Amino acid sequence: MHDNLTSLLRLQQFADSALPIGGAAHSFGLESLVAAGLLDTDGIERFLFDYLEEAGMLEAAYCAASCQLGRVSAGEPAFDHWLALNIELGARKLTRESREASASMGRRFLELAARVSDLPALHFARERVVQSGVEVHLGPCFGLVAAALGIEPEPASAAYLQQSITTLVSCCQRLLPLGQTRAQQVLWKLKPAIVCTARRAVEIPPNRLGCFTPLLEIASARHPTLETRLFIS
Repeated sequence: MHDNLTSLLRLQQFADSALPIGGAAHSFGLESLVAAGLLDTDGIERFLFDYLEEAGMLEAAYCAASCQLGRVSAGEPAFDHWLALNIELGARKLTRESREASASMGRRFLELAARVSDLPALHFARERVVQSGVEVHLGPCFGLVAAALGIEPEPASAAYLQQSITTLVSCCQRLLPLGQTRAQQVLWKLKPAIVCTARRAVEIPPNRLGCFTPLLEIASARHPTLETRLFIS
């Protein structure tokens, strides 16, 4: 029980949206949506519900698949499979901005997790990523780290989604008149949707999932054209 609780606390630490991996620097297209008048305070909750059903579900599925792979397999073949999952996810990110943000955060997350935990499996993964030159993304990296901690795919995916949604809400607080209490209410109401998404992510292989978020992709692509920007993406 003690070991399980310790692992959960460590997972909670890695799932903190304030983790220094660059999340605070990215809006993932939200800044462009706000600038265009397409996202306001009243629409945040509905937007995030929809986000969970599409982009969140896809990311969580790659997180779950990576966690499952890390728990049942070890060695070079399994790691090559994990790299393939990252390549596949990267190919499904249509805009350069969202792809680069995910890759930057994934690389930093894996490096931080390896240094903090000093787990041999994560040091091996970090070295092989450098050697391969493959861009690794945050969702699969989170799943791999969770597996190294002995966490099951479902709670790993739920923790990843919690981190992702909290990061998006934090972005909205800087872009919109969204107060602390209202932000916490939104996060509270989204908990059942996060759990539902995490459960579905475990059940469906990521290559069988669709993801249709054209407005968000267009917003991400248009972000560099904004006259004033608070975020990188």
